[in-house]
Amino acid sequence: MAAATFPKTARYRWSSIIICFLLTTRGLFVGVYQSAKAGRLLPRLTLVIPFHAIVHCTLLGSVHDGSDATPISPSANYYSRRLSLFLLILNLWLNVVGYTFLILMYRHSIQTIFNRKIPRRSTDDNGCLVLAPHPALESFNTHLLLLRPLEILFRFITAPLRVLPDVIVLGETRCGTTNLCGHIVTLSSISCRSADRVKIKCYTPFCAWNVPELDHKESFYFVGHYLGIVDPYFYRMAFPLKITRWWEERVLGNIFFCFDGCAQYLSSPTAPYLIASAHRNSPPPVLVACVRNPVDQAVSWWQYENNAMVWGESMGLKEWNTTLRSESYPPKTIIEALEFSKSEFVQSAYSNAETLGRNYLQQHCDGDASNSFRRLFGLFTRGVQCLPTWAMTWPAGQLSTIGRSGNYAENIRRYNSVFSSAFGRQTCDNSKKQSTLSDNKSGCVHIVPIEYQSDGSSLLMAMRPIISEVVLNSNRRKSECATLMPSMDHAIDRLCAEQNFEVAHRRNSSTALSHADFGPSNKDLSALAKHFQAESDWYSSQLSIK
Repeated sequence: MAAATFPKTARYRWSSIIICFLLTTRGLFVGVYQSAKAGRLLPRLTLVIPFHAIVHCTLLGSVHDGSDATPISPSANYYSRRLSLFLLILNLWLNVVGYTFLILMYRHSIQTIFNRKIPRRSTDDNGCLVLAPHPALESFNTHLLLLRPLEILFRFITAPLRVLPDVIVLGETRCGTTNLCGHIVTLSSISCRSADRVKIKCYTPFCAWNVPELDHKESFYFVGHYLGIVDPYFYRMAFPLKITRWWEERVLGNIFFCFDGCAQYLSSPTAPYLIASAHRNSPPPVLVACVRNPVDQAVSWWQYENNAMVWGESMGLKEWNTTLRSESYPPKTIIEALEFSKSEFVQSAYSNAETLGRNYLQQHCDGDASNSFRRLFGLFTRGVQCLPTWAMTWPAGQLSTIGRSGNYAENIRRYNSVFSSAFGRQTCDNSKKQSTLSDNKSGCVHIVPIEYQSDGSSLLMAMRPIISEVVLNSNRRKSECATLMPSMDHAIDRLCAEQNFEVAHRRNSSTALSHADFGPSNKDLSALAKHFQAESDWYSSQLSIK
């Protein structure tokens, strides 16, 4: 009886494997088609392959069947076939490289950004596969739709040919960074050229993610989204080519600047050191910190992350990566998250990450790409700097910041300390003196409360010193400051004029929680208010500066 059952079971197992493979292949093809339809480059190149192969075989067939006698010369046919073969091989090579890199990015994203484990196949009681597509297919297709693997690789290759950002909006999360970056970009569209004014061209950063609230706003470079690579040499990959800056400034005569608006940088323990290292041989960037009431910030971030976790579950990501983020992750309530952020595990992780960043700055103080040969030699001898997995995004995960991201004064002091050490204390002191229109500045960091972004006069007071410092800091524009500043002032005045000013709604504004039980209780709010009492007082003092 057992001997008769075995072949049947074995046949069923093989049948289940084949059926699951076919279902997965079909689902993958649907994902490729949908991504190509949405404009992703790699899936589009994939769909071109079969059509190109048919055309190429037709060209070859015309030779073998003797039908090569066409009005086109034999040499032209020969070169067309060679060109077709070259393009086909190139496309195949791009697909192999692109999907290999995409798989690496997918694994990295699931484990360190979503803090989950990659879904695995399940079996029934007989040990046979459940007849369904691979459980990782849905999350992989989502990443296929969102990520830009070929574009990322191209930008890393061309990093030495690119510029560094003039402005870095450091964060904080849920404090209006997207809104402020939108205002900065708007300067380009409302500026105009005239006899006494020049055009402003603001270039946005490259983002690996095709997500509306992230795209053209933040690079995520120094928090490890690019397989953990945070080497200052490659930070330029997210910004325009040097020839673009030359063309805008020298040929067209425009005012050129670019920015990065990654909201995770302010509370990141490693980002200050890495940013300072990247700009070591260049003028330091203008630093901006968006802030809001710390209790409101914590609640908004809690809601945002819980909705993100529900999104992860909808992709089939069920199992948490507790090996990386500890058994306590994710916390179930705001009070648990607050206690988790103060735990010894999180405290140690942040302390170790900051030590790591400090060592990066000390050991590689020539972290700029201005001396390309020297930096390339360093890359070959020591390798590319990468964050360890436990330090990526934030140490201990996104919700470890519930009790930390609202510590604005402490996080700003870290940047001032690092930049004073890297560029000299006089750098921050001089930039402070330049800011004559606003006292909302601490050392090197401009402070923009979220309330300022919904009022034209307050926004003007916040924007003018930021943009003025951009012009003053750039050594290539020093001789032109007197002629450029009126153009900048005119654009800012138009942006903030009451008749033109509209309250911009943040693209990533939170919606209702998917799980109502996770909403903040009065006890949660009281605990946050007690924890952030000092920061709330500091924030009130910033609002009183007008």
